[in-house]
Amino acid sequence: MLTIKKLKISKKWRLPSWKFCLPLIATILLLCAEAALGQTTSSDSGEQLKNINTIWVLLAAFLVFFMNAGFGMLEAGFCRYKNAANILTKNLLVFSIATLAFWIFGFALMMGDSPIAPIVGLKGFFFHEGGFSNYNDELINLEKHIPLKAAFLFQLVFAGTAATIVSGAVAERIKLKAFLWFSFFLVALYYPITGHWVWAPNGWLKHLGFVDFAGSTVVHAVGGMAALVGAWLLGPRKYRRKEDGKMVSRYKDDGIALRIKLRTFLNSET
Repeated sequence: MLTIKKLKISKKWRLPSWKFCLPLIATILLLCAEAALGQTTSSDSGEQLKNINTIWVLLAAFLVFFMNAGFGMLEAGFCRYKNAANILTKNLLVFSIATLAFWIFGFALMMGDSPIAPIVGLKGFFFHEGGFSNYNDELINLEKHIPLKAAFLFQLVFAGTAATIVSGAVAERIKLKAFLWFSFFLVALYYPITGHWVWAPNGWLKHLGFVDFAGSTVVHAVGGMAALVGAWLLGPRKYRRKEDGKMVSRYKDDGIALRIKLRTFLNSET
């Protein structure tokens, strides 16, 4: 029978010294970029700006991608030890499913051209680059100079995050196959249509002046509402309640170490 020993938690992870490295690295990169721009002609400065913006967008996308690991540790830390492998497998596979769904349907519905552009995109399925003329024009006009493929990756990691949010709400109450199918339809239909309204160049909410700078509505509200519906349909975890329906006052915690790692990980993301 497996037993879990109490871990002596070190306080070294709380030391903020490592956090000073990030601003330092950012400052060095900016100084190098400024020096590079200063040594180039005006014709080359646009290409330099494009490269710098692309690197920054990719870096931000990678950081959001690794939030998936943080959510996995959070979920495993709040569930029973015997389900940890299933939970971590689910959090690993959900991004793979999200990538497939977003590549086939999601990005086209979210940013594709369409005769009914305020509602949904209808071109660019399977990431056909000819179906995103309006989105490409917006990237150029706003002087973001971001290639379409980099923008696709940036939007993809947020779509995967929305699906991962649901994972914690239905932990230990849903089969792996059912959750993967749910994640596919969430990223292929529900998430991109909402994202089109807010972030697409011709979205109807965007035309009304609605601004969602960092995804509080498109990502977190969409994922949160899907999680709420899933939790309501599945009901509470049975072992968390007594026979009379009352909550267990002292729930045995199997994952304190995982939760501490999670907090450290998510703090580094923010």
